Amino acid sequence: MLGLPPAPVQAAVRNAEDLMIVDCLLPGQIRKLGRQATYLSARRPVRTTQADCEIRGGEYVAYDRANYQTALKVWLEGAMSGSAEAQNNVGEIYAKGLGTAPDYGMAFQWFRKAADQGYGRAKINLGYLYEQGLGVERDQAAALNLYREASGIEDELMYASVVQVEIRARDEKITGLEAQVAEGEAESAALREQVRKLQAELGQRRAELHKARDELADTQRRLAEAREQQDDDLTRLLENQLLVQQEQINDQQTQLASLERQAGAGGALLAGSPRLEILDPVFVATRGRNTAVYRGGPGKRQIVGRVNAPQLVREVTVNGQPAPMGANGAFSAEVDVPAGGAQVQVAAVDTGGTRARIEFTLLPQAGQGGATAAPAPAPSGVLPRGVKLGRYHAVVIGNNSYRDAGYPTLRSAANDANAVAELLRSRYGYQTTLVLNGTRLEILTALNEMRETLKPEDNLLIYYAGHGEIGADGQGYWVPTDGASGNPRSWISNAAVSDILNTIPARHVLVVADSCYSGTMTRASVPTFTAATMPPEKWAEWVRAMADGRSRTALTSGGVMPVPDAGSGRHSYFARAFLNVLQDNNRLLEGQRLFQEVAISLALVSMDSPLAQMPEYAPIRFAGHESGEFFFLPKGGGAAAGP
Repeated sequence: MLGLPPAPVQAAVRNAEDLMIVDCLLPGQIRKLGRQATYLSARRPVRTTQADCEIRGGEYVAYDRANYQTALKVWLEGAMSGSAEAQNNVGEIYAKGLGTAPDYGMAFQWFRKAADQGYGRAKINLGYLYEQGLGVERDQAAALNLYREASGIEDELMYASVVQVEIRARDEKITGLEAQVAEGEAESAALREQVRKLQAELGQRRAELHKARDELADTQRRLAEAREQQDDDLTRLLENQLLVQQEQINDQQTQLASLERQAGAGGALLAGSPRLEILDPVFVATRGRNTAVYRGGPGKRQIVGRVNAPQLVREVTVNGQPAPMGANGAFSAEVDVPAGGAQVQVAAVDTGGTRARIEFTLLPQAGQGGATAAPAPAPSGVLPRGVKLGRYHAVVIGNNSYRDAGYPTLRSAANDANAVAELLRSRYGYQTTLVLNGTRLEILTALNEMRETLKPEDNLLIYYAGHGEIGADGQGYWVPTDGASGNPRSWISNAAVSDILNTIPARHVLVVADSCYSGTMTRASVPTFTAATMPPEKWAEWVRAMADGRSRTALTSGGVMPVPDAGSGRHSYFARAFLNVLQDNNRLLEGQRLFQEVAISLALVSMDSPLAQMPEYAPIRFAGHESGEFFFLPKGGGAAAGP
C-alpha cells in the first residue's frame, strides 16, 4: 500500500518576531550534471519570515536588528549581475536607511538601473524620488510620467482636480515683486521658528503624556495590590488619585490634538499655501477651460469641496454666495445648471484677506436635457468580457479594548470591523477573517496565513480600525491590544506591514486603515483615474491592464494627523462613509473611484467633526506595487460586456 506524501515542513512560530519579514540568503542546492559532475548552486536571496528562513537553513539577521549592510549582503550580488528585482531591492535598502540615514542618491542610481529594464516597482519608486526631490531635482512631470508608465495609464486620462491656491496676489506690479519676496522670506523665517517651537512643545507634551500614562499604570498596579490586601483607606486614596490622573490624561490628549492641528496648519503654510479641492463633480480632460460633467439633466446640482487648512481660510464662496464650511474644511453649495451648462467660480479668502479662485464650466451629461457640449460617458462599472478577477479574501481587524491604560477604550472600532466583514462577505462574496481586539501575534498570524495560502490570481483586502501611533522617526504604527505606550517594538509598523504585503502572492492588495497617522503608509501621489470621460474601448482596455497588473494600494482615513473615533452613530465617520459607498454600489467599482466617493461622503457626514479628516489613496511604499488597481464587484453586479 502506497503511503501518503509527507506533509510540507511548517516553520515553528514561537513569538510575533518569527512572523516578521527578513532578507534571507538560502543555501545553494546540490545539483548533478550528467552521471558524474555534482556541484553546489549559488545561494538564493528571498524575502520571507524569520521562522521560514530559519527552518530552510537560511542566513538572516533578526528584523529588529537588521541594517542596510546585512540587507545589502543578500541582494548586492544579484544586483551587480543585472537582476532588475535585486537592483530595485538594493535601491529600497538605501531609500529606507535601515539603521542609518537614507542615501537617496544611491537609491536613485539603483532604481534607475531597474526602471531602464522596465521593472514596474522601480518606476514607482523612482517616481516618488522625483516627486519629493530626494536624491534628484524635483520634477513633477517626470514623476507623473513614471507613475503613468508603471500603471499603464495613457495621456488622455485625467489627474486629480486639485488647484493650488496662490496666497500672493498675481496682479502686483513688477516693481513691487522684490519687496514682496523680501517680506515673504521674513514671514517664512518667522513661521519656521513658530513651527519649530510648536514641534518642540509637541515633543515635550508627548513625553509628558507618556509619563502620565506610566504613572497611571503604576497607580492601577498599586490599587490592585491594596484591594488584594483589603486596605480600604489606601484603596480609597488610590481610587481618587486614579480619577485625577485619568482627567489629567484626557486634558493632555485634548491639548496635544490642538497642538498637532496648529503644527499641521503651520506646516501647510510652509509648504507654500493651503489647497482648495473640488471633490464632486470631478473635472474632465478638455482642450479648453476646466470642465466638469455630471450624470443628469439641467437643474440643481451640488458642489462639494474642501480646503486642507481650514484654520487659514476665513470664507468660501460659490458664485459669490457664502458656502458653509465645516471644522474639517469641507463645504458644499447648490448651483443652478441650465441645459447649456453653468459657469462656476469657487473662491476662498484667507485670514490675510487674499482671495483665491477656481473657475470651471459645469455641464449636464450629453443627451440629458439637450446639453451636447459634454463628452459621452463611458460604460464604467461594466466588467469587460474575458476579464477574470479571481477570488477575494479579507482580513478585518477591529481593536476596541487595550490592556495598557495609556490607550483609552474605543467605541466604534469593533463595530466598524464587524460591519465591514459582514458587508464584504454577504454582498461581495469575500472569504473573511475577523480579528477583534487582536494582539500583535494574532494580527501578524492572520496576515501570515494569507501569505501562505493565497494564490497569484487572488485579491486581498486588509481593514484595520484601532489606535495608531507615530514614532520619533515619523513612521506610523498600528497598535495591537497588547501594545505598550511609548514602546514602538510592541506595535506593528507600517514598514513591517509593507514587507508582509511584498511577500503575499495575491495580485491585488488593498489596505483600508482607519486610525490616527494612517497617512504615513502612503506618501506618494497616484494619477486620479476618471472613468466618466473614457470611451468604451479605452475602459475595457484599461480594466484588462489593471486586472493583470500587481497592485499594493492603501485607502487611509486621514493623513499624518489624529482622526476621530466615533461619528454620529455606532461607526466612525470614515467607516460610515466606506460602508455607505460599498452598500450603495451595484457595479464594478475601482479603488480610485471608491476613494473619490468616500471622500465626498466623508466631507459631508463629518462637517461637525472637530478634526479635519482628509482620506488618502496611493500606492504603498516598498510593498511591491507595480501597476494595477483593486476592484470591487458585488454579487450579480457589473455583468461582463463590451469587446
